[in-house]
Amino acid sequence: MKRIVISLLSIFLLTLILLALATYLPIPLDPYLDFQVLHRADVGILHGIPLYDQAAQAQRVADDLGVSVDKVFILPFPYPPWYAVFTLPLALLPIEVAVRMWFLLNIAMLLVSVWLLTDGWKPRERLYSFIAAFLFLPVFGALIVGQYVFPSILGMALIVHALKRQRAGWLALGMALITFKPHVGIFLLLAVLVHLLMRRDDFGRRAFWWTVLAGISLFLLGFIADRAWIITYPQSLLNFKNVSECEICVSLPLTVGRLFGLGFDQSAPVAGIMLLVWIALFIGSKHRLADEAFVAFFVCVPLLVNPYLLNYDFSFALVPLFYLAGSANTTMDWLAIALVFLLPWAGLILFERAGNVVLLVCALAVIFTILTRLYKKHTMPA
Repeated sequence: MKRIVISLLSIFLLTLILLALATYLPIPLDPYLDFQVLHRADVGILHGIPLYDQAAQAQRVADDLGVSVDKVFILPFPYPPWYAVFTLPLALLPIEVAVRMWFLLNIAMLLVSVWLLTDGWKPRERLYSFIAAFLFLPVFGALIVGQYVFPSILGMALIVHALKRQRAGWLALGMALITFKPHVGIFLLLAVLVHLLMRRDDFGRRAFWWTVLAGISLFLLGFIADRAWIITYPQSLLNFKNVSECEICVSLPLTVGRLFGLGFDQSAPVAGIMLLVWIALFIGSKHRLADEAFVAFFVCVPLLVNPYLLNYDFSFALVPLFYLAGSANTTMDWLAIALVFLLPWAGLILFERAGNVVLLVCALAVIFTILTRLYKKHTMPA
């Protein structure tokens, strides 16, 4: 109990410090990039507007700007309603302060994630890892535009740490956080649930029921943002293709589909086939769902099978990269990791946006490296 109180007080104190920095530190951030979608959605909730009522949200913005609604375009909120509920306090701040607060919170979540992922490392290696995390291009870009990946990265790190230390509450919190980006987190969520059911021990049972409780809590919290979210959230996802046909997506199924003249709508079968292939390869390794390797693998899977991915989604590759770094034994291992960090920068410098395809190459390299280690571990003589 004492530890919980100390943790809560520490979080409260950290929040106050970050708020003071966000208020008075002139960090040059543009609040009208990706962050504005989150802030406008939260402000709308405070004004009694349902989260997924895009027309009402647009009307509110038009009223604030003093223009007709036909001159206003706002992007729909593409995430679960509990994400907006957890970030509601940001709507109490002016958007210029809120974007700085979000930036600082994202940095804090990234640092905590790295701390958890490097549990057991030597102090010097942990220090280098903090620097390396910020140098990974998708992470750097996500920080600058105010993207929404960092709570789920923290969730993945919590899952890794909780499985290692057998902390059921932390695992449930991590499982809740990865639902903030469901199109990426769903694969790991299902894999961990299977693992917990297969454990048949006290930790597995406790963690499973803590996770169920967390899921019920999120379900109920969603009604704060939109009383009809069970209907309106799926509808908003189905209508999202009217906003974006994914011309700038960084997607392996979409890339392969286009080679055969297929569009975004036809990429789902390609994605399904790829998913079956990756799962078959994992099963073929005869690896048990029992350690950091399977977490790393199922973080990589959506980066290679999801048709709707943008460059910042590859920030999640940080989790398997730290797994590979933590188990690197040779110079070649470290060289491969360094290349995955450096190639996205080379792609950006040489080809600008067209260089995003390098991210797919990096994700493929990471997942094949993980599979290679799993197969070697199984075939290695006792």
